[in-house]
Amino acid sequence: MFMFSIIFGLAISCFPPAQNVYANEKHLNYATGEGVTMIGDSIMSGNKGIILSQLPNAYIDAKGSRDVCGGYDAAKKLQAEGKLSDVVIIELGTNGPLLKHEPYASGTQKLLKLLGTERQIFWVTTYCSYSQWMKMNNSYIWELSKTRPNITVIDWYSLASNHPEWFKDGVHPNMEGARQFAKLLRTSLSAKYSN
Repeated sequence: MFMFSIIFGLAISCFPPAQNVYANEKHLNYATGEGVTMIGDSIMSGNKGIILSQLPNAYIDAKGSRDVCGGYDAAKKLQAEGKLSDVVIIELGTNGPLLKHEPYASGTQKLLKLLGTERQIFWVTTYCSYSQWMKMNNSYIWELSKTRPNITVIDWYSLASNHPEWFKDGVHPNMEGARQFAKLLRTSLSAKYSN
């Protein structure tokens, strides 16, 4: 019995802790889109193929003209289906305000409540050259990241606003714009989960 205990103890010591190995795998998988749910509008739906070329394992639920209320409905459905991951990328705010005006303000609060404080949320800033609520929405997204530790901003606005040649119509990316958008999503995830 004594010899068995020594041998068993030596055998266990030869293997690294399982938890650390799993953590590294989770980080690597997130950086390739595995375990990531994306909820967005036409900016995302129109470029789904290019996004998946950068993040091939991500699950994308995106629809044209979707506002934040539609985003809440999508998130609720995904949750019921078991498809709402622990890491969620939100790309909403192009088709309506996120605050001050109803029903959008309530939709935003419902979405935030549903996502909760345990999930890691990446919220993409909006870019639309003619939007009347873009500045307000982007300011609000940044404010959310300061008050909620689980929210990280993906700043599409700052990148896109310097490249009008990336757009078909001032809001929807062309092929190059879509590549840059997808690359930004990937690098933002990689930066968060590289260590």
